[in-house]
Amino acid sequence: MKTSARVQTAVTVASWVLVVPFAAWVIVRLSGLERGFPLVQVIAYTPYAMVLALLALIAVALLRRWAAVAVAALAVVGLAVAVLPRTIGSPDQPVAGGQEVNLIAFNLLRGRADLPRLLEVARDRQADLLSLQEVTPEAAATMREGDFRRAFPYAIVRVDPLTGGGALLSRFPLEYLGLPDTWAKQPRAVVRAPGATAFELMTVHPNAPAGPKTTSRWESDFDQFPPAGDGGVPRVLAGDFNATLDHRNMRDLIGTGYRDAGDVTGTGLTPTWPSSLKWPLPVTIDHILVEPPIAITGHDVIGIRGSDHRAVLAELSVPAG
Repeated sequence: MKTSARVQTAVTVASWVLVVPFAAWVIVRLSGLERGFPLVQVIAYTPYAMVLALLALIAVALLRRWAAVAVAALAVVGLAVAVLPRTIGSPDQPVAGGQEVNLIAFNLLRGRADLPRLLEVARDRQADLLSLQEVTPEAAATMREGDFRRAFPYAIVRVDPLTGGGALLSRFPLEYLGLPDTWAKQPRAVVRAPGATAFELMTVHPNAPAGPKTTSRWESDFDQFPPAGDGGVPRVLAGDFNATLDHRNMRDLIGTGYRDAGDVTGTGLTPTWPSSLKWPLPVTIDHILVEPPIAITGHDVIGIRGSDHRAVLAELSVPAG
């Protein structure tokens, strides 16, 4: 084989090596085929894959490998369809006559988060509800007294030293509904805000899918989350889902009738973990899911010292009750 022919063959092979992984990625993502470790972990980085697929498309176009260009273009389009809608939403209009309710969800990193700063943020953002994960006995004690108790007189706190506790803190009365059969304690309660329809709130924290066993447990935890649309009071699920909107089980849960606050407002790609720019690359795994007729009028992501997560805020408009 002549040198020029060998070079051309090598360029063609290199082009397909660049393109095929992204073609496979878009097939797995759009079909929801990810199962178990490590596909569950890899699929979380789909927004980064979209950018890399675009670079691959440019590269094979410059190399004039048109079949590879066609495949790369399809991969870019497929990934863009999956990812870009999270950047083009807009907040809902407040419900006529409804009650404004502000909710913050935050993972405390085994109680290491700066709780006084959390309380400052809650006051500055006029939070009515806190949905907290990884609550230690020491953090729970802080929440039950002093400034926390005065700001949030109603609290449901469930602590487990091994798996991490969960807490719901509220300015409004809470009616405890129990705990699902999940790895961490994730209390559920009905919130009764004055002048508003009652709604259910659950703090969410499935097992982190760090390996084969924990990934299986993460998947089974998702099966315990209550669906929307069962005819009861509207539900709000808030916390560290350890999942992005690219995970099949997250999309299935939303598909029961929930809406993701970040997705609705066009801020759905704002990363929440890790809280600083380091490896692993930041992804969006903390969410607030809201069932209509509750409207989502705002969404923000807020850094608070001491945690590897960023807090998530949703501004809600709850219909009059």
